Amino acid sequence: MTYLGEFRRNLRPLLAASVGSGTSLPLFAYTNSVFAPHLVEEFGWSRAQFALIGVATLTTLFVLPFAGRFTDSKGVRPVALLGTFLVPLCFLGYAAQGGSFLYYAAVFTLVLAVGSLTSPLVYTRLIAENFSRATGLALTIVNCVPAALAMVLVPLLNWWIEGYGWRSAYLALGGLTLLGGLTAISLIPKRKAKDSPGETPTHTEPSSVASEPITAKQDYRTILSNRLFWIVFLGMFLCLLQMPLHSSQMNLMLVDNGISTQAAANIVPLYAFGTIVGRIGCGLALDRFATPPVTTLSLILPAAGFFVLGTDLDSLVVIGAAMFVVGLSIGAESDLISYLVARYFKLRIYATTLALLYCVSFLASALGALGVSWTLAISGSFSPYLFFISGAVAVGSLLFLLMPWDHRHEKIG
Repeated sequence: MTYLGEFRRNLRPLLAASVGSGTSLPLFAYTNSVFAPHLVEEFGWSRAQFALIGVATLTTLFVLPFAGRFTDSKGVRPVALLGTFLVPLCFLGYAAQGGSFLYYAAVFTLVLAVGSLTSPLVYTRLIAENFSRATGLALTIVNCVPAALAMVLVPLLNWWIEGYGWRSAYLALGGLTLLGGLTAISLIPKRKAKDSPGETPTHTEPSSVASEPITAKQDYRTILSNRLFWIVFLGMFLCLLQMPLHSSQMNLMLVDNGISTQAAANIVPLYAFGTIVGRIGCGLALDRFATPPVTTLSLILPAAGFFVLGTDLDSLVVIGAAMFVVGLSIGAESDLISYLVARYFKLRIYATTLALLYCVSFLASALGALGVSWTLAISGSFSPYLFFISGAVAVGSLLFLLMPWDHRHEKIG
């Protein structure tokens, strides 16, 4: 099977994964920041208080392992179907809020929990099942869809909110997620007998018959006792401490540099375009070169962008350029986590392993939110945290050079 031949043969699972995860949690990382300035202004929340919303991500640590395990054992379709009908209900909750920050935090938490059922955690298993030679580029395509949608949707949402209000904007976004989810589920191909849950497709990994069923406890022991898992875990933790800065806090951070909310919203498409350019380059490189240096190079770029944003260089051109540099890597971590699991771990435990590594992203996001809130409360500015993040990203990205370089390295599990 040729490189491009994999895409021709597996167009349906590629489209399903792209549309499904593209209209779920990754997209919300862009849209959350659009609503933030309007909610803060209307309800009188402080920026330091609103920054604490990221702490809600800690609750997902209890959901992700189950979502990953169910995806490996039951398949993508039933898990995604459940999430598709639950997520729009959460947006009804957003639209009905009356100013209580605790209420907003509760709905935000529910979105993270049920949104994980339609996130790349679930849908990228379709890529791991069907792609071998072109895994990197296929994952890049899947994870580029939210950025591509955000380029159009973010300015449109801000215009909608200013003209018609944020409540109707939440309802429209909920309708989009429902439509995207149902479309994705209709595209998921039926699993073949050899590709039944828990087993490995013959075109991806050699199949084997175990004398006894392997329990979840044994799988978790295998994963958690492996040195490579902890290298990826720690490296991603340091690189992902910046998550609150490009999800719920992005527009507030840009406005802190002295620009208007509409100017901030207009910069987001440039940032989103950067994520597409960086991701395509990363995906192509992963399919052609050694994994460790590609991973390091792909993750280290935001260090420079965040450092510039922390300085007093506040012209619109400088801010736009810095956000473009940040965008070249931000989002690639989702591609890379999925690729590293597919590259170093067997398909049988793909979603189980991926769920554990997704936990680190939510843990880092929660601790990052505390850091942003504390920084704003003490200094009234994002700059100290931006300088800290610049160093953390640089150190974390270098850790990935410790991963095995040989493509023939035996997969774990």
